[in-house]
Amino acid sequence: MPTLNVSLPEQLKDWISKQVDDGKYASASDYMRDLIRLDKRQQERQGLSWLNMHLEPLLNTPENEFVSMNAEQVKKLGRQRIKQG
Repeated sequence: MPTLNVSLPEQLKDWISKQVDDGKYASASDYMRDLIRLDKRQQERQGLSWLNMHLEPLLNTPENEFVSMNAEQVKKLGRQRIKQG
């Protein structure tokens, strides 16, 4: 497994050591891997939240508001919206 060296202030190093000493983690590396996983999950949730926020209004659009369009009509509408800002 590749390694990564990280410089920490003494206070943070002591915090990690306490977590290991308290038996919450097997090692400082285990603690750091857990923090990275938590951060990764949080960022993924934020991405899903953003996507949901933007898709929800579309998913809740009443059926009678949908309009049948071909590709050229969609492109034209897109260009008009871009010009409008």
